[in-house]
Amino acid sequence: MLAGQLYDCGYPALLKQWHKAKDLVREYNQTASDDSVKKGQILKELLGGQGKNL
Repeated sequence: MLAGQLYDCGYPALLKQWHKAKDLVREYNQTASDDSVKKGQILKELLGGQGKNL
């Protein structure tokens, strides 16, 4: 996709990543707003990191 080529959005590896991301977003949204540690852990897993240049 990034190379401009066609891709199959039903490809098992892409679907696995999509489901994982949806689960992490759900978990993030259900985490207490004052639990910054857990929210930070979820964001790190979802985005691959954190920081100023993210």
